[in-house]
Amino acid sequence: MIHSLAPGEFLFHRGEHKREMYIVLQGKIELSKVTGGQRKVLALVGPGEFIGQSSLLEGLSRPSDARAVEDSLVLVINEENLEQVIKMHPQLAAKIMRAPRDKPPAQKETLRTGPEHPFLYRSEVKCPVCSTTFTVLKVFEHKLSVTGQDSDFRQRYRDFEPLLYSVWVCPGCFYANQRTDFPNLSARQKKLLQDGRAERQKAFSGTMATPGTLEFALQAHRLALFNSEQMAAEPDKIARLWLHLAWLYEDGEQKEAALDARARALEHFRQAYFNSSRTLSTKQEQQLAYLIGELHFRLGRYAEALDFFRRAVVVRGGSAALNEQARDRIALTRKLAKSTNPPAAGSFGVE
Repeated sequence: MIHSLAPGEFLFHRGEHKREMYIVLQGKIELSKVTGGQRKVLALVGPGEFIGQSSLLEGLSRPSDARAVEDSLVLVINEENLEQVIKMHPQLAAKIMRAPRDKPPAQKETLRTGPEHPFLYRSEVKCPVCSTTFTVLKVFEHKLSVTGQDSDFRQRYRDFEPLLYSVWVCPGCFYANQRTDFPNLSARQKKLLQDGRAERQKAFSGTMATPGTLEFALQAHRLALFNSEQMAAEPDKIARLWLHLAWLYEDGEQKEAALDARARALEHFRQAYFNSSRTLSTKQEQQLAYLIGELHFRLGRYAEALDFFRRAVVVRGGSAALNEQARDRIALTRKLAKSTNPPAAGSFGVE
């Protein structure tokens, strides 16, 4: 299925829902969006590159407009011909799964703060470890507009990324934690963190980046993980920090670091699933089984992914929507798992 585009012709518009992705064969496709009445170019996609994986594989709406800047040809891959593509061109299918998802780029510049900012406000917080009072940026949660959810449960928001502000760091003792967990320390954890203060300051000496930037969020999450290990946090909390760090690495196009963070998240989620000291609710058990399956899937471990997707389906009293999502992943995983033979001579591939 080859589609031709004349200069200026749109391939799709932002917000559309269509389970298709595209491989550019010829020409160039511009990805852009209109913000504040002005069109901002996000990327130019050329021959051999992919567009729309998230819409095909995860059912997400288009995060941007796509239009040709010159005479262009694209190969269309949809739900109907995906199985054929996987069977005939397994190497191409593997590249599609490994390619970065076409999501809106993370906000990398510091956002304005103050009464004029629609999402942020300043607030004073007292550190539960050293009693230092410092200022943090809090998010007006009720003002956020959710545009979709990735298959690994990452929520996407319109024109804002709250993940950049999700970890608070005390400048006095370098205690860092997710904002929801920041004040909630047991007496034992507080003592462990007080004893580990010098170790943290030595390991993370230097200037923190400006809050609201991708670099700050990366630093803050790495520091929060260091703190979590010091205070022997539950494995599911450590796992979620690793998963959030993987998302941030992906936003910064640090592919190898993102894969490593996903693998570490998977390790801790498995500990939470099999060895947690806490009893899981039905909802938690199903979500955790699905998420472990999804992480195995994204790391190319299809047999393990199938095992945990099936576990998610058979949980009694689980969510019907998540059951359906897990069944969809089972079907796709089976197709990819069968694509282990090298492609036939002369088959199509994209570098």
